Amino acid sequence: MGAVSSWVRRLGRGPLVAALLSVGAGVVPPAGAGSLAWPAGRGLVDQTGAAVDEARFAGRLRLVYFGYTRCPDLCPTALMTVTQALDDLAPALLARLVPVLVAADPERDGPAVLAAYLDTFHPAIVAVTGPLAVIDGLAASYAAPPIRRHDGVVDHPAEFFLVGPTGAVMARIPTTIAPDALAETLRSALVRQDLARQDLAR
Repeated sequence: MGAVSSWVRRLGRGPLVAALLSVGAGVVPPAGAGSLAWPAGRGLVDQTGAAVDEARFAGRLRLVYFGYTRCPDLCPTALMTVTQALDDLAPALLARLVPVLVAADPERDGPAVLAAYLDTFHPAIVAVTGPLAVIDGLAASYAAPPIRRHDGVVDHPAEFFLVGPTGAVMARIPTTIAPDALAETLRSALVRQDLARQDLAR
């Protein structure tokens, strides 16, 4: 691990990991983000066709990325970064994290298309698709740049969103982050979650 990793280890119980990592890894805390519940009964499904709502993520962090399967470079590169970062996490930590690819082009990227696409990447990644308006509403709720579609090209956020168990955005992470730095960001966030639970139990 690089300088960011060693710095985080020295910080221990300091402020929220999203803010702590902002200098070294380009991770920035969100501005004014609230609790962002995923709507039940609005047609969101995963790559198997199973319904998806907030209950799916209960008690776990999620790493959200808006992308599309025909993206020539940004999306596969971002998802490979996620794959390499997840490979670096212990299974016990990975079990408390849900990496999510939200289909930015849901009219073309249905469950079967997404399932085939994810074969290239880490098996823990969950894809979510659904009605266009619901997907765009999700992006807007994350204070992300609006998704724009034109001539087969989809302009979508070039960030990962680290989301806490309550649905609050903890950090916005540029997709240019190195896999080892992303792994350390996720690891530290999960450790912070454990410490918070221990404090509440006292």
